[in-house]
Amino acid sequence: MKKVLLCLLLVVGFSNPAFADEGAISDGVVVQANGNKADLNRALVLASNMHEVLAKAKFEVVVYGPNVHLITSFSDVVPLIQKVQSEGIKVIACGRSLTSEHVSESDLAPGITVVPFGAVHIVNREKEGWQYIKP
Repeated sequence: MKKVLLCLLLVVGFSNPAFADEGAISDGVVVQANGNKADLNRALVLASNMHEVLAKAKFEVVVYGPNVHLITSFSDVVPLIQKVQSEGIKVIACGRSLTSEHVSESDLAPGITVVPFGAVHIVNREKEGWQYIKP
């Protein structure tokens, strides 16, 4: 049911310029990225596309699980990460995942924020009224 409502909101938002001009539907949108490289790319592009319509909302992409390897300085995803960061979208890494995946904070691409526990960060954002999306 939540996915149906979200899809309706997205369709209305993208098809009705008047709705887009009203600003954000909430304070922020947090997008989860914990699958493979395609999932990370999808999350980053979705956040960027939504930011165009909901320009007043804050956006965060929270990366956890094995995906933390994809947000290091050595990753070919860095140009996309830099693009979304230049739009004001925060890319956040899960500290627990960094530890379990043996990735050092110093290996992360520039500008990536680390939180102690990615899933808890998402839950806390929801409690604050942010919208949560798992693409």
